[in-house]
Amino acid sequence: MQYLNLEDINECCRRDPVEFIDACEQSYTNLIEDVAEHICEVCNERMILLLNGPSSSGKTTTAHRIRDAAERKGVRSHSISMDDYYLSKNTYPVPKDEDGADDLESPLCMDLPLLSEHLAALCEGKTIEVPKYDFMTHQRTEEREEVRLGKGEIAVIEGIHSLNTVIVGKIREHAIGVYMAVGTEVVLSNDWRLAPHELRFVRRAIRDRNFRDAPISETIRMWRSVRRGERLYIRPYIPSAAYILNTYLPYEGCILMNQFRQEAEPYHQEMIDAGLESLVRALDQFERLENLELIPPQSILREFIG
Repeated sequence: MQYLNLEDINECCRRDPVEFIDACEQSYTNLIEDVAEHICEVCNERMILLLNGPSSSGKTTTAHRIRDAAERKGVRSHSISMDDYYLSKNTYPVPKDEDGADDLESPLCMDLPLLSEHLAALCEGKTIEVPKYDFMTHQRTEEREEVRLGKGEIAVIEGIHSLNTVIVGKIREHAIGVYMAVGTEVVLSNDWRLAPHELRFVRRAIRDRNFRDAPISETIRMWRSVRRGERLYIRPYIPSAAYILNTYLPYEGCILMNQFRQEAEPYHQEMIDAGLESLVRALDQFERLENLELIPPQSILREFIG
């Protein structure tokens, strides 16, 4: 776990935001390059890279950046999102949690057997047809994308269930697992800090508003279920990962908190009820960094703010 002092973050932001952003971005780029270098070294035997992590850990951006880094090293790569293997709404019995509420984090909401079959086929040099899922309509579309691995090529698969044994079982000797999450706590005082899941909540709330037509109130309502899903469906598989990446950018709170603060104001009590009391207290504590042009286009932060 990384611990960052909010006073230090704010001071870096005030003193030289350009240098602060560049340093944070370079540090994460170094992590990506290290992973890409390793997978390129073993790509003839391990052609499947499984990127796993909880909601809003930055899986999509990191998958594309690892793929691009591998391409620069001469290894052709393909990116597949597990989100495209969600089952269409109203086509299956939605699993329930202990309280009888819909458990949308369950792997039963996804066509894991089809994905497992597809990955095994890729390892055998066969062509697969990857489906496409539309989060606005919650339906699988008619669109398909053909993918085939040539010799020395890799497939980068990202999703919250990518290390599930249903997926890994048939391809264990051909896969490398990477677990990624916010692995940082922001310390505001001796008895007050923001936990990783609270930092991820802000990412998710802004992303869902921007790209999934979901208001902040909906993200708050779902948060306890999301956290339950992480405990049940993600954490048990972390030990199988070869790499663990901390995706938090130390400067991001100076952007995200100030975007989130005003919209969150009507929902403080709901956030407290959802276990986000420390976040409510911290909304006005971060230095403002409003020049979004300073953020590189390939930054993981673009996944949430656009």
